[in-house]
Amino acid sequence: MAAPELFSQDGIVLTRHPSTGIFVLYLNRLGEKNVFDPTLVGAVAAAVGHVERAAHPKALVVTGLEYEPPDSSSSSSSSGGDGGGGDDANSSSNSNKKKRPIHKFFSNGLSLEYMLTNPAGTAPMIESVWRLLSRLLVLDCRTVAAINGHAFGAGLFLALACDYRVMRTGRGYVNFPELNLGMRLAKGFAELSKAKLTAATLREGVLTGRRYGSADAVRAGIVDQECDAEELLDRA
Repeated sequence: MAAPELFSQDGIVLTRHPSTGIFVLYLNRLGEKNVFDPTLVGAVAAAVGHVERAAHPKALVVTGLEYEPPDSSSSSSSSGGDGGGGDDANSSSNSNKKKRPIHKFFSNGLSLEYMLTNPAGTAPMIESVWRLLSRLLVLDCRTVAAINGHAFGAGLFLALACDYRVMRTGRGYVNFPELNLGMRLAKGFAELSKAKLTAATLREGVLTGRRYGSADAVRAGIVDQECDAEELLDRA
């Protein structure tokens, strides 16, 4: 069960577990595939500010999983009623629980729509992404990317800015899309990638545009572990 909201803005939700101090940053701009535009960057930057100011112990998990608020109705439904059929009622309740929806995007990268419609704002927006990633890189606690689905371009760079990466099995790719988009790898993203990946992986990823599934991403050293989607947050 997720912890209560600490911060929420424009589809970005931050929670903190009261006993462990672990923050979870949910990228929940799902209709936009969590693409990076000024709205997402501003909201994530504000959430990161809460983590920066927080006292220890703390850690941060970043994910594109959907935030599910704590269900306050579960305790009242189990304690109330006429006292009959308790076991059957609990069994029925458990069988009717919905599984966490697993969305197929961690982040689909920079917003091409924003870049095409705001050419003058593209460079400042990309620079704002660099500043955000730099804050994650030097954050005074451990950070983990729980990659629930596709992490393309800036989505991959967001994951690389974290200390550790765990990726779901069965669905989703990490990818440098610049080759297929006819774009060069911008300097800030290139420097981050060189710091986190081997030269061989960076060469293959950038020059071929290869899409890495979870097992291939582990072998290439892009992510540290893979696991079933349902275990993603617990593993992170």
